[in-house]
Amino acid sequence: MRNSNRDENDLDTNQKSLGFTDETLPVISCKEAVHKDPIHSVSISVQTKFEVQLAEVECQSIKRKEREIQVELGEKSTTDDVQIDMGRFNKFLGRVEPLVLHYLDENINRPNILRHIKLRHTGDDTAQELFTLTYPEVLIDKEVQVTSLSWSANGSSVFVGYGSTSHEGLCMHKGAVCSWNIERYKINPNKPDMTVETSTCVTAVACHPERPGIVAAGEILVWDFREQDSLIARVLERQDLHRDSVTSLQWIREPKLSKKKFILVSTSQDGRILLWNPLPSKNNLKLSDAYFVSTKISSSKSSGKPMGVISITFNNEDSETFMFGCDSGHLYKGSLNSVTAVQSREEGLADMTVQPKNPIIMTYQSHDSPIYSVNFSPFHRHLFLTSAHDGQPNYGRCFAPTRGAIFTCRWSPSRPLVFAAGSEHGQTLIYDLEPQEGAPTGLLSSVPVQELPSSDKRSSIICLEFNHKTPNILACGDSTGAVVVWKLAERFTTAQNDEMENLQILAKGFGDS
Repeated sequence: MRNSNRDENDLDTNQKSLGFTDETLPVISCKEAVHKDPIHSVSISVQTKFEVQLAEVECQSIKRKEREIQVELGEKSTTDDVQIDMGRFNKFLGRVEPLVLHYLDENINRPNILRHIKLRHTGDDTAQELFTLTYPEVLIDKEVQVTSLSWSANGSSVFVGYGSTSHEGLCMHKGAVCSWNIERYKINPNKPDMTVETSTCVTAVACHPERPGIVAAGEILVWDFREQDSLIARVLERQDLHRDSVTSLQWIREPKLSKKKFILVSTSQDGRILLWNPLPSKNNLKLSDAYFVSTKISSSKSSGKPMGVISITFNNEDSETFMFGCDSGHLYKGSLNSVTAVQSREEGLADMTVQPKNPIIMTYQSHDSPIYSVNFSPFHRHLFLTSAHDGQPNYGRCFAPTRGAIFTCRWSPSRPLVFAAGSEHGQTLIYDLEPQEGAPTGLLSSVPVQELPSSDKRSSIICLEFNHKTPNILACGDSTGAVVVWKLAERFTTAQNDEMENLQILAKGFGDS
């Protein structure tokens, strides 16, 4: 009885431990692995009763065609020997030699027929005005004008110097150096791409011949417009600075050392011609050589008051030879190889780190007024241009008729017998010295073949520069502060077939060879 009760109790206990409870299991999702083709729907309406049928057909077969030929291409023989009968060949040369020599001698003595065949340009000779560039902010001062121009090494940008040329004492004007990239898609003629304002007038600007961003200007400062801190070199030795306004700046190759690096040449009204060696790493312009010109010159010494040097140009074939014009109207040839010491009591000369020398080796016919510009021909080492206030652009010893003061003149970089001159009457005069048909031999035309007006047709042309990378581009700066950029006609940029020969004849007519 007890056992049966115990079994019943055990059965009740087992029944209670087998109870079930609800539980939620995690959801498992399976992505559909069946790819369905996109449904293409086409809506077409027709006016016929026929049903429109659509079909899509794909084909993976490739059509091939084969052709056969019966010609077998063998390798080309490289051992074929050409048999020459030297005996017959020598007899042939003996027969034709007298005839060939006869015609060669005849051609030597016969005048050059091709010389009289002119490649005349028959197109339009009209120059096209591209831009008129101004900087209104600096032109608020009515005495400020364009003083100098220079093209960048790659010919894309023109750099313009602003200042005044009328000073009775210390300079009280503000100047600027501005640049415009004429190759930009959109150019604002009244807003320069880059501007550097200076505390004094900028009277000269010179771009580096090989590095487009480097420009020398003002009181001998060198900037690199590609750098954020653009001023890269200046004169640190104050005793070497010019004592008067700088009249010109020019980069030339170092003539005495490697001739690979460039140095900077400056001239001034103080009679000094100074050569500077740029040291950008030290932010310094170091004086490497100095020359002094005075009113009294002898073979052994130079003394007296300084003679202001206004313009200078270096020979393209001999970088140690240069021409320079003075405010007295005198014109001299100088040499960097001069060793004649200067003995003068001029203030400041003895304190310079480099003792100046007398550069003059030859004196030329002078003008009656200051020589504003002098320019060597890029095609002949003995030809040069000068211009002065007497209104006579001088090429050698041939003078043009008076057109008022001529402030600047430049040879064309592509036409050996073409040059441009800037007149005080608001005109850029283009001259072509090519002999004219029917004109007497040796007589050069002194009449300009083209006249380009200034910005307001009354202001004087102060400076002008050809673009050496694009010779048909000419920039002209005037006294109102504007720079007019011209595109010249093909006639003034494409050389004639006999132009170099006529240039040699022109030089011989002046007594040079």
